[in-house]
Amino acid sequence: MVDPARRAKLLRELEQEFVPDYDALNMPSADKRSAYALEHIAFRVARIEQSLSRIAEAIETILAKN
Repeated sequence: MVDPARRAKLLRELEQEFVPDYDALNMPSADKRSAYALEHIAFRVARIEQSLSRIAEAIETILAKN
């Protein structure tokens, strides 16, 4: 079950630019940093894919009318 407040917070964080904000003395492991970066990349790629799908549908609609 997904908590709507947690989901909204996560989406808000992912929509922001990925800028690691780590204290040099309290830095998470490389695996954790990589996982954070990959989550942001995956989110951005999914958004791009959604946009491209909408553009392709619009083009197909226009071509079908002609």
